[in-house]
Amino acid sequence: MRAAIYETFGNPADVTKLGDVAQPNPGAGEVRIRTILSPIHNHDLWTTRGSYGYKPTLPAIGGTEAVGTIDAVGEGVDAGLVGKRVTAAGIHGTWAEFFIAQATGIVPLPDVISDEAAAQLIAMPFSAISLLDFLTVKKGDWLVQTAANGAVGKVMAALTAERGIGLVNLVRRQEAVQELTDLGMTNIVVTSDADWIDQVKAITGPDRCPRRRGFGWRRRRRRPC
Repeated sequence: MRAAIYETFGNPADVTKLGDVAQPNPGAGEVRIRTILSPIHNHDLWTTRGSYGYKPTLPAIGGTEAVGTIDAVGEGVDAGLVGKRVTAAGIHGTWAEFFIAQATGIVPLPDVISDEAAAQLIAMPFSAISLLDFLTVKKGDWLVQTAANGAVGKVMAALTAERGIGLVNLVRRQEAVQELTDLGMTNIVVTSDADWIDQVKAITGPDRCPRRRGFGWRRRRRRPC
């Protein structure tokens, strides 16, 4: 099968090559999935650079999330899953025609979910949910997030709106403002503006101070400046 392979760590654009590898076979409790779409996440690129939290055995196939259709199942897995469209994340080697996933980790998909959405359905939303839980942000708190035009940032906007959490969205370029506005996001601040900190203070109000924690700025209610 064809796959995006790298034999050394380095700049993904330089070390990732298209090549032929053996098609994998599912083991017990596993399924083999024919890839439809697989996103390029930042953590995929950092893994290829050898700078992420783990280093795969080389040569390696990139990619950690994808949508596809099950074409084979291993021992102990319901054969009725063959032909089902599913998504999976937290795995390895999805930048290939086929990849292996644990049957217990796949998510069946209704037709209403497009391939584009399904291909990034798990990893980024889970990151946003985990971040909110880690920071124990509650209704009435303020959160300031950087890279608001990224996938996690867009999911964060929906989650905070649903939970009554105030959100300030920082972007680096003026061109990103319209994209987020079109998605219904508000409180967008461009950090290339000289007064961007004053803009944030104007949005959140003068009676609270942001506190750096985790991946963003958390603001506690009733915390004096």
